[in-house]
Amino acid sequence: MVKKVLLLCLLLGAVVTSQLAQAQQHSEEKAVSLTDELIAITPPPLPGYQDTTAHQTYRGTKTIRYDVTTRGMITADMEEFSRLAHETLNDSRGWSRMGLTFERVASGGDFTLVLSAADMMTSFSALGCHRDWSCNVGRNVIVNQDRWLGATVPWNAAGGNLRDYRHMVINHEVGHNIGREHESCAEAGGLAAVMQQQSYDLQGCTFNPWPLPSEVIRRAE
Repeated sequence: MVKKVLLLCLLLGAVVTSQLAQAQQHSEEKAVSLTDELIAITPPPLPGYQDTTAHQTYRGTKTIRYDVTTRGMITADMEEFSRLAHETLNDSRGWSRMGLTFERVASGGDFTLVLSAADMMTSFSALGCHRDWSCNVGRNVIVNQDRWLGATVPWNAAGGNLRDYRHMVINHEVGHNIGREHESCAEAGGLAAVMQQQSYDLQGCTFNPWPLPSEVIRRAE
């Protein structure tokens, strides 16, 4: 009789141990699944862009401060320029997908955003800047007033609107400041990379004011 009781206890113990092991395994699998969901997040697709690759995204990991100034005779609305630039930089479709937050300060930011008259562009650099285009020199991110007010012939000819050009030129020039280089059209008919020189030539791509998912990769600190 005693042997039967002991055997029964052993059997019950084995069943309970097995159930506990299964519960622990399920809990660990669920935790791994949740971790994967946090690590591998696919950014919202842009219209016309098909992308199935999971990209790492970061939220609120770095704040970049910038100040705004002008050079030369400015006829553009500076309040509008400052507001649209700030909206573009912090738009959920833009570089904020890298985990960057852009904060405007009165002076002494990480970079200076400049709206410059066309005839003053070469005062930043005779070789690196041209009166017809926007450019980057050192800590200065320089937007050409003529481009801000009228975009470019290739952009307008392709049916692009001025608001999207303004998004594009801010994203492109600030993209250089955060370490991005020029891109080329990857596929005719597809969206241009924001780091493509869309002001010059769309190269068979369609105009696009926002970084592609492939451009949204966290830069090394």
